[in-house]
Amino acid sequence: MKNSSLRILVVDDEKDMRIILDKFLSRGGHMVRTVDNGAEAITVTQDEDYDLVLCDLVMAEVFGYDVIKEMNKLEKRPKVGIITGLGEKLKTTDEEGYEVDFILKKPFKFSELTEQINNAMNEECTNG
Repeated sequence: MKNSSLRILVVDDEKDMRIILDKFLSRGGHMVRTVDNGAEAITVTQDEDYDLVLCDLVMAEVFGYDVIKEMNKLEKRPKVGIITGLGEKLKTTDEEGYEVDFILKKPFKFSELTEQINNAMNEECTNG
């Protein structure tokens, strides 16, 4: 990955997905934290800044949409990537509060994830 050491939060209720993403992203030199539910994701981002949040949509109690809304309210908004196996049509991300930087459908290839992360992070460099 082109981006050096990002702080990444992975939010997914599937343990295997958290482990796989943690290993892959950590190998890329990133600092990764994983949580298994949306409520915890919202809590940890109140105290810590992240460059990127990778979030599943369908989880018990607090859905990914709720996490997205909270990320977009943060003073230092992280880039947000949705990773979902959801087959149904996603809510339009143009709706108020649902801004995301990319969406990946499970299963996806690591190369696709890397490309999406690089695009999202490089956008910041050219716009900021």
